[in-house]
Amino acid sequence: MLVRRIDDADLDAVLALNQGALEGVATLTLERLEEILGYTDQAVVAQDGDGALSGFALTIAPGTAYDSINYRWFGEEYDDFVYLDRVVVAPAFRRRGVATLLYNVLEERARAHELMALEVYVEPRNEPSLTFHASRGYAEVGRLDQPDGKKAAMMTKQVG
Repeated sequence: MLVRRIDDADLDAVLALNQGALEGVATLTLERLEEILGYTDQAVVAQDGDGALSGFALTIAPGTAYDSINYRWFGEEYDDFVYLDRVVVAPAFRRRGVATLLYNVLEERARAHELMALEVYVEPRNEPSLTFHASRGYAEVGRLDQPDGKKAAMMTKQVG
């Protein structure tokens, strides 16, 4: 499994992965994806030996104009963080270490900052994600109501 930077040829596949995982991430259009990529600190895909994209992740450092309410919440609470905007693993690759690989790479690259920050839905409860993040050392530091009526646990992990 290879982790590399997202390139233009990946955009349709990344968008399809995102739209297939709406229980855990917000919907995207191609235009919105391209806008978010303009803010990213890291934008990576995991690719298997056959070239299939098995997942992707996007992180954003503080101080951008990104309009996510979750990103802005962390910006109001913390000075030095990297925000994990989204991570998606293709269904065929789940429970095969792809998320762990993506997190290992992103957390290592985020060490120039104090914290890795992210949110996980607690209403409705995303138990697999909550369990995964707790096992990696993420702790809840607050809750935030989402525009779509969901509620998110705001979580951080010391990385720097």
